[in-house]
Amino acid sequence: MEERAYPRTFHTATVVGREGENIVLCDAHHPWVAFVKARRDRYGEAFLAPPPWAKAFTDAGFTVLSSERLATPLSDVDTSVLTQGEWREVRFYGITTLGGVLFNASD
Repeated sequence: MEERAYPRTFHTATVVGREGENIVLCDAHHPWVAFVKARRDRYGEAFLAPPPWAKAFTDAGFTVLSSERLATPLSDVDTSVLTQGEWREVRFYGITTLGGVLFNASD
């Protein structure tokens, strides 16, 4: 089966350390960083707590997002900046969390 590539709202990097492999997600437009265990096109609630070495991102001016913050329901977030098209995608893909909006791929 051929894998389709969609534009993403984020970039990824793999970091391998003593505790294993971590995937770093970096927002394409803002200095936001999150951590996950597996590469995907979309994320919802599969975020990890930032590892101890995430401080290096903070020291470089990035905001490291906690798994709790990323799991925040959209009903608890100011979503007034989302366009009609973005809301269509939110509904179509069943996105329910802040992390799901920030780290996704578009068709």
